[in-house]
Amino acid sequence: MNDAILHTDVQEFISENLHTDIPTLLFQKSPFDEVTIKELTEQIEAKLKSKKKLPTWFSSENIYYANKLNISQTSSEQTAAYKANIVNGDSLVDSTAGFGVDAHAFSKNVKQVYHVEKNQLLSTIARSNFKSMGVSNVTIIHADGIDFLKETASKFDWIYVDPSRRTDAKEKVYFLSDCEPDITLSLDLFFSKSDNILIKTGPLLDLSRGTTQLRHVKQIHIVAVDNDVKEVLWVLEQGFKEEPTITAVNLRNDKKAVFEFLLSEEKSAVPIVSEPQKYLYEPNAALLKSGAFKLICTRLDVSKLHTHSHLYTSMEQQDFPGRVFEIKKVMNYTKKEIKQLGLKKANITTRNFPDSVATIRKKLKLKDGGTDYLFFTKNLENKLIIIHCFRLP
Repeated sequence: MNDAILHTDVQEFISENLHTDIPTLLFQKSPFDEVTIKELTEQIEAKLKSKKKLPTWFSSENIYYANKLNISQTSSEQTAAYKANIVNGDSLVDSTAGFGVDAHAFSKNVKQVYHVEKNQLLSTIARSNFKSMGVSNVTIIHADGIDFLKETASKFDWIYVDPSRRTDAKEKVYFLSDCEPDITLSLDLFFSKSDNILIKTGPLLDLSRGTTQLRHVKQIHIVAVDNDVKEVLWVLEQGFKEEPTITAVNLRNDKKAVFEFLLSEEKSAVPIVSEPQKYLYEPNAALLKSGAFKLICTRLDVSKLHTHSHLYTSMEQQDFPGRVFEIKKVMNYTKKEIKQLGLKKANITTRNFPDSVATIRKKLKLKDGGTDYLFFTKNLENKLIIIHCFRLP
């Protein structure tokens, strides 16, 4: 870590050049003897990437940024704040703490947080940033999280772990066993140090597989931001043997749409299937990931269009966790009927439909955009249909 980057004149230069063309800047000579132009551009890129994702860091003074790849992989403040509301107590170990966004959020709900990070640079950066931000209840420890837990004699109220979800080849992985560390091999160690474990995994991990591989799963939280699933959180409690609660949440600005259920409720639910009525509903990404496709009907008083089409309808408008549309017309999937609408462009979505969006656009010569929405799906009689509708606020 180059401490000269935190000098006032260097910090001012970084802030003043957030929108300067980086390739152009790289060909210039650094105005500072102790800071290279490469270091300056790295700080500029990372700070700019933090503007929306990490507004507290962006607005704080004397922040030293990790590289932009690390910033892109870290939790957002929105998701960090959500997971911080799951924990409480006197002590928590963040065993894969990285840049420190999650640890910062935990520090607001837990009296003492231990930021454990094996990367020396990230550990040093976190110590500097927490000091600049006035955070006094986070202890920085440079160590491998698993080694730290093996060596400490202490017990903690919570242990948090965010295993790396990429291989050495930087490819995404789909199984806990492919992550670093492999949580499935360390559960006994974790439970010997805490009765409560919070695990963050990527959105691609299958819920049933994860439940099988882990133990004492009490809660599963599927967290989306602006309809994009960012992470799946697993709450493990020592000795818990009942059915885990699944919570699908979509964070959007200051609002959140939450749907909570048990898998047994979904299995026993009997969905109502009907023709399209006055309103059409498309579940948000978190709800779709949760798999509560039948339970949606009984909980929210809506009907499915088809057993395998995860689109819903009703005569009366319902408060629905997803996009809501008012249906204008329902037609068969033919060029003749779509031409009668006189549309040049439309937003297209397919559900349980044989043709792709690209194929449909080419076939019907429709450009993307506008205020018209077309859903291509199947009805309860298994016929291909088009639903023309407008999105409601």
